[in-house]
Amino acid sequence: MKNFAFRPGLLPLLLGLILFLNAGCERSPLPPAAEKGGLEVVTTIFPLADIAGRLGGERVAATALLPAGASPHTFEPTTEQAKSISRAQLLCYIGGGLDDWAAEAATAGSGSLAVLNLVEAALQRGWKPQPEESGKLNPHLWLDPLIVRDYLCPAIAGAMSEADPRNAAYYRSNLAAYQEELTALDGEIRSSLEGLPEKSFISVHAAWHYFAARYGLNQAAAVAEFPGQEPSAAWIARLVDLCRSHGVRVVAAEPQLSAAAAEMIAREIEGRVVLLDPLGSEGLPERDSYLDLMRYNTAVLKDAFTGQ
Repeated sequence: MKNFAFRPGLLPLLLGLILFLNAGCERSPLPPAAEKGGLEVVTTIFPLADIAGRLGGERVAATALLPAGASPHTFEPTTEQAKSISRAQLLCYIGGGLDDWAAEAATAGSGSLAVLNLVEAALQRGWKPQPEESGKLNPHLWLDPLIVRDYLCPAIAGAMSEADPRNAAYYRSNLAAYQEELTALDGEIRSSLEGLPEKSFISVHAAWHYFAARYGLNQAAAVAEFPGQEPSAAWIARLVDLCRSHGVRVVAAEPQLSAAAAEMIAREIEGRVVLLDPLGSEGLPERDSYLDLMRYNTAVLKDAFTGQ
């Protein structure tokens, strides 16, 4: 070990450095599990953070980058959020064009950061997506609980086990338990939505492709081709004609996007605007876990189609 002679002029510099570091810690506290040496996982959207938290239990600190009310399609991470990525050991994002900004932000992360693209992981595990009419892959796969059960959860638990091999058995045990809950959730949704008098709706964007396919519903069209873009008057007129010709009376808005076009269409067809939420948020009643979020959306659609 080298010995260094103390120099009086270094004292102010050292004190300043200590104050700077302490201030930085106050601005960006680590989640409790990370403070205890647990695995820190950063995700793009809240449902992934909640799922990762369930799979990781007390040995994982899972946080979402996307704030409540924001859309992953149009979001740009802040400097502080880029710092949170740099501190993490695992980054989970959907991919498929939904939140690829996360992968770009991850390039500035630590060399030990593992990055999990869930669309790619699901495809590698044998998932066969149903393409939209455009032929493009729809990235909203987390809105199908069985895709979550069979593809996303195993991929996340596997990535955790690779990043933290000491707790691999713990993650596998949590995975099996959570998969049972997802199986039960699928049964709840299926029972709630069977035998509906109506099954077609349009939505502000094409988030409900997999949910509708799983449970026998019909997402007839999307108001906006890309979230955040205002639809043209001609396109709205075509949607109104489509709704009238096919008897569609339900228009689904979302908290993260403007409802103006949805309300306009609903007035024209004498229909009803309902609020579906693809993301939820921590602390939001009825939508503060992935399981409750899916129950909320199921209840909204059942009410819309039955008038109850």
